[in-house]
Amino acid sequence: MSTAHLHATTPSTLKVLSLAVAALSLSACLSGGGGGGSDAPNTLAVQTTEGSVVGIRSEGIRVFRGIPYAAPPVGELRFAPPQPPATRTDPLRLSNEFGNSCPQSDLTTGAAVGDEDCLYLNVYAPADAEDLPVMVWIHGGAFVFGNGGGEYDPTRLVEQDVIVVTLNYRLGNLGFLAHPSLTSDAGNFALMDQQLAMAWVKDNIEAFGGDPGNVTLFGESAGGHSVMSHIVSPRAEDADLFQRAIVQSGSYAPFQMPKATAQAIGVGVASNLGCSDLGTAADCLRALPVSALLAAQGSQAVPVVDPASDLLPKSIQQALADGDFNTSLDIMIGSNQNEGTLFVALDEVGGDPIDDEAEYRDRVADFFQPYQASIPFNDDQIATDYLGFFAGSGSPYNEALSGIWTDFMFACNAYSHATTFAGASMNTFQYWFRDEDAPWTLVPPLAVSFPMGATHAGEIPYVLYPQSIMEQRYSGDLGDLSSLSGEMVDYWTQFAKDGDPSTTDGVAAAWPQAATGNLLMLDAPNAASASALSFLGYHHCGYWANPPLLIP
Repeated sequence: MSTAHLHATTPSTLKVLSLAVAALSLSACLSGGGGGGSDAPNTLAVQTTEGSVVGIRSEGIRVFRGIPYAAPPVGELRFAPPQPPATRTDPLRLSNEFGNSCPQSDLTTGAAVGDEDCLYLNVYAPADAEDLPVMVWIHGGAFVFGNGGGEYDPTRLVEQDVIVVTLNYRLGNLGFLAHPSLTSDAGNFALMDQQLAMAWVKDNIEAFGGDPGNVTLFGESAGGHSVMSHIVSPRAEDADLFQRAIVQSGSYAPFQMPKATAQAIGVGVASNLGCSDLGTAADCLRALPVSALLAAQGSQAVPVVDPASDLLPKSIQQALADGDFNTSLDIMIGSNQNEGTLFVALDEVGGDPIDDEAEYRDRVADFFQPYQASIPFNDDQIATDYLGFFAGSGSPYNEALSGIWTDFMFACNAYSHATTFAGASMNTFQYWFRDEDAPWTLVPPLAVSFPMGATHAGEIPYVLYPQSIMEQRYSGDLGDLSSLSGEMVDYWTQFAKDGDPSTTDGVAAAWPQAATGNLLMLDAPNAASASALSFLGYHHCGYWANPPLLIP
């Protein structure tokens, strides 16, 4: 697979990966709850390496919002590795407010929002936590949108006796700009932020009642891609930052971006911003207003492969192929049945529907165009074949294009990665999320001419939404929703506890290891074990193992 697709993706890809998580609108759910005035100091006052923090009680759990895990990345620290936060002599009294979101463009207006002083995390812990498993969530949003704050409500996870940490990290150009004048790790500032946050958790979580030796890193879309990057990062492995990983729809774009390509792009960005002199480019870029940097970035970013660095010396795909990754981890990995419908739906809502077969074929050609220099896909034959796969559907052009997105970008990569992990004798558990009535994550929901099904980000509500919001947005039977969401919370937290998602009470279906040739179907009303062959057939993974090519 060509790395070009990472740099010249179609508008659909960029928008869906941005919106998958960034459009979750749950701040009202987390902003409520009373203060902690009547709580004993020993539960809400916690001593950290930088000084004490005082949290609040909300919905029966302890909440610590807006803890700085790094110094503000401003001035000389813009386009530089994150540094530890300053020590404090006075307690940091926290409230309902989250720390600033990192700079990004508002999805609705396009205006610059957020603040560079944004490297904050949030800790959610049971009232009497002691030596509990820890789950660290990395948000998605194509590495250009989103935050770790009010978009997520981990209350239901915490109620199962785990501690949850969410975090912000630098986005877009501020998180990934590579340039010869910026010598540090080829621009992977966002990955460095995430690892510093994980190091903060390792150093401090015991004071909140967590076990620093039992940390599960989990994320969706760009967050899942981040998890994959840390799985193959020697620096993360050497620091023993996490012991388990959950990859939700994060297996896309596994070849990432070579350093030379990233720096060439960075030089172009800098030149367009008036910073063309290599000798002064770093200072020039650090002096620019944030709005200029946001205006100069694309609709997605991607980590950069730098062989000279121990952060990401190989791409995800290369490291997996070489067996050069952290094989000591327990892994849960999966994808959704209809990931690609959101890609196509966003184009339709944006005024670019697929009106006829000619338009469909053009869209398929656009999808494969970035690959053609290295892999000459026969896009016209692929378009024909996928129309045949979806000939009986009510909207064949939309669903065929959605199927290409789903199978090529997400599903078959997820299966391949699960197979690699299992082949390395790792505890590996693959899921297949299939609830076509999943609560919508976009507000308002998209009104399109074809069914969305179990689309990209559809599984997030089942573990990170409050039950009341899920019920408002579910189109199926609420009893079925309650049953499946309860099982998923149990699976996720049980995996965090001991590396095996199968629940100890035996009520929910046992989750077989991927090495057995099985996976778990997550569908209402109840999860069920199934052969991976059904997954491979549905997603045409055999087809993509030997796709049609234009051979001269």
